[in-house]
Amino acid sequence: MANHMTSIGFPVQSREDFEQIAGVAIEHGTLLEADQGQYIYFEAGNGIELWLQVNQENEIIGLNPHFAGKSRLEVGLTAIIDRETDSVLDGACHAWMEPDESLESGSCPFVFDMPNLGLFGQVEVPQRISIQLTAFSHEVNVYDNEEEYSQSQEGEVKFAAESFIPSGLFGNSNEPASTAIFTGRVVEATVIPNEYAGSSFSWCKVKTLGGEIDVVTDLELLDKDIAVGSIISGSFWLSAKFVDEP
Repeated sequence: MANHMTSIGFPVQSREDFEQIAGVAIEHGTLLEADQGQYIYFEAGNGIELWLQVNQENEIIGLNPHFAGKSRLEVGLTAIIDRETDSVLDGACHAWMEPDESLESGSCPFVFDMPNLGLFGQVEVPQRISIQLTAFSHEVNVYDNEEEYSQSQEGEVKFAAESFIPSGLFGNSNEPASTAIFTGRVVEATVIPNEYAGSSFSWCKVKTLGGEIDVVTDLELLDKDIAVGSIISGSFWLSAKFVDEP
């Protein structure tokens, strides 16, 4: 079954799989001190990252994947989100794409998780900052071109080939999720090997409403290859890292 780990080539389906991957991160990773504990940062090559969380009692409390891709997105950072279900080393931010001068508005609001937010201490908001943003596919459809995408939609009202819906902001406003539904044009695409796991995954850079986003996908989710010029549409989990120092 596809999940965030399989989206970057790690075949994690059970607790035993998780423990094995955590062991790899501990053996090969770099220890980074944070306010509420430590991260063990493991760079597996080709942009593949694991962020293992260790609390102040030296207990493993979580592990988050990330993919360090090519996207660069200037956003207006407006809030740091603290969810009851998150660990002390998890992190999430609310931001605006294409922010105006106030930084409190723009083309679209959204929420993203950060695997290493605890490294930065108290982050001031609002502020303008550049991020690298990766979308991990939950569900995705691939169309050869815009015409095929348009024909796939029924009804008079159709979504544009570049659209972004911050689905994580719907529902519980106190604990918004780092998810989105978007459609975009593929400007780069390839299949990337995960040398530690011996498997591969799909990567592409997508131009959508608000900017360009890296997208990683478990190959099992795809019914056709993603190529430059394709239109992709689906639902995604959003993970980002600061490019600038906040």
